[in-house]
Amino acid sequence: MRRCGTYYHSAEFFYHELWKDRLRQAGFRVISIQKIEYHHVWDIRLCGTLTAQCYLLLSKPVQNKPCEDLLLKQLRLEIQHIAKDLGPPIKADCMSVARFGGRFQVSFIWPLGKPGQLLEKDKKPAAFSFLIRRWARRNRN
Repeated sequence: MRRCGTYYHSAEFFYHELWKDRLRQAGFRVISIQKIEYHHVWDIRLCGTLTAQCYLLLSKPVQNKPCEDLLLKQLRLEIQHIAKDLGPPIKADCMSVARFGGRFQVSFIWPLGKPGQLLEKDKKPAAFSFLIRRWARRNRN
């Protein structure tokens, strides 16, 4: 790491990164994490992969109470569990979970963290273009 230079990561996104890591461990692909500037409202957008859905439905205990969408209820419980591990718990009436096909939007009130938005970074193929160009030049017909 010394050869590559110093590693700097902004402290503004500390809790954003913690949420991202915990949700990735559960199998979700995190699209964006945002804390609203003038209030303690968090907005997280996720893509629910098959791994994440299996994790929520098969490895977590399910209550026998009837509900409209079991997956949303399990996601709500998982978010509350993560918040309790990271700091103060989220009250049940301070959280909203919505599903749009394979994507989820979670909004809740949680006092920790600084305002800002953490977006999913695109993988840039430019790093490999020099290698591919050399190979293509050598192997051209």
